Amino acid sequence: MQIMDYGCMAIFLFVIIYIGCIFAKRGQTTSAFLLGSGKMPWWAVGVSYLMALLSTVSLVATPGEAYNHGLRFYIFDWIGPISGLITFYLFIRFYFKVKTFTPFAYLESRYSPAVRAVISTAYLFMRVSYLAMVLFSCALVFKGLADWNVPLTITLIGIVALLYSSLGGLKAVIWVNVIKFFALCGSLITTLVVCLGQVDGGPLGVLNYAFAHDHGFNFSSVNSDFFSFDPHVRITLWLLIISSLGGYMFSNSADQIAIQQLLSTSSYKKARNSFVTSISIALPFSFLLWFLGLSMFAYFGQHPLPEGNPAGDVAMFKFIKLKMPSPLPGLVASAMLATAISTSGAAMNALATVATKDFYFRFFRPNAHEEDQVKFSRASTVVVGILAICLSISISIVSRSLGETVMEAASMWIAVMCVIAPTFLVGVISRRANTAHILTAIFCGWAATACMIIWYYVSKRNGHPISFMAIQVPGLLLTIFIGMITPYIFGTPVSESKIKGLTLWTFNSKSEAQEKSENSEKSKEITQV
Repeated sequence: MQIMDYGCMAIFLFVIIYIGCIFAKRGQTTSAFLLGSGKMPWWAVGVSYLMALLSTVSLVATPGEAYNHGLRFYIFDWIGPISGLITFYLFIRFYFKVKTFTPFAYLESRYSPAVRAVISTAYLFMRVSYLAMVLFSCALVFKGLADWNVPLTITLIGIVALLYSSLGGLKAVIWVNVIKFFALCGSLITTLVVCLGQVDGGPLGVLNYAFAHDHGFNFSSVNSDFFSFDPHVRITLWLLIISSLGGYMFSNSADQIAIQQLLSTSSYKKARNSFVTSISIALPFSFLLWFLGLSMFAYFGQHPLPEGNPAGDVAMFKFIKLKMPSPLPGLVASAMLATAISTSGAAMNALATVATKDFYFRFFRPNAHEEDQVKFSRASTVVVGILAICLSISISIVSRSLGETVMEAASMWIAVMCVIAPTFLVGVISRRANTAHILTAIFCGWAATACMIIWYYVSKRNGHPISFMAIQVPGLLLTIFIGMITPYIFGTPVSESKIKGLTLWTFNSKSEAQEKSENSEKSKEITQV
């Protein structure tokens, strides 16, 4: 990249940190710092919801998947909206009813403090790992664009994300996500147009070349393995359906990054508008990413490099470096940088919320003042950022030695989430499950996942690997099955008073906590009279 490219990046970094400084003065309470005071515009939240989950992992992995393996995984993005709407309806209403900072408070009301502590701890571990993957994937971007050193890039981006998120809180995260969306769309569309101009036949030429070289959907032939139940098949219809339902179930039940965005609106109705906005944007955006991957495959297939074509995860960024005139590489790099920083910032802010509300305030200092909680939230952001930077550098070393793609490496590190969403699902749909039942299910799910991870690495070493998508499936299904079945075999049903307002069947009833709160308010009014 040239001086003009670096100038674009410097300006963008300045804008991001400046936004953080603007909102730093407005985040003096936990509601303002962690939830944007619950007054964020629904359309901005809808855009931010998508951008918070659409990290550089997606921007690297999706075109890379199309480049390496074709469009079979693209079916996942079409199943997603249906899965998303179902799971949104199942879970989000409860959080607006309870009026909580984190979804894990629901687990304490539904089960016990022990379940809340176990699942929130698992979430912290999983999302720190996710944050590390975001930093790692962004480092791959800049390795492809400018041959930057991976560990150094991870450190620099992590520090900038840490600064802006610890200063401005959720308001800064949301508005930077909105800026990032428009910058990203512009840069990706520009890249696609330039690439199509250099591929024989343009858009149709890309499709013809991809399908002629087995990079289409590849499930129409009689001998197709797309409908197979063989775990060694990399991507099948059944894995896509289960992964889509599991992924959205996690996002809308337990993912603080996603739920915190929705809770920043003023009502459930506006949160629903935000979510519909998000999935409406997601479909064309995912199409853009997949078509970019196919375009890169066609371009490098027709114009191979003397030193050999790049790997799928960095192919798009290699093209940008070689074929796009300055300052376009700088604009693309700025958009990618914004993606990494805003996604990392959203993750850091969410993890700080969990650390503050689910541990510090709940178990250690329940009487802490707002000022102390905000200070702890900022400190937690710093600690989370440092941990993620160190872990990301470790992932870069391990992933390189194992020869995994970003999508495969990410699946390994976030496999622990397979038991988190089922814990919420069982709580919402079962009248009978109690703490003992769900803890049994959780640890059985983790045991199954550990076995699958071991199987994956052993099979990969033996040259006949199982699908990376299959790793989470047994743990997910086993947790749901045991959580639903054990209450009918062991123990007595939970009392109706315990689950008022906390399941689908008792949603319109007031929970014990709500009744106590209302009685307390009435007592205050009587005393004042």
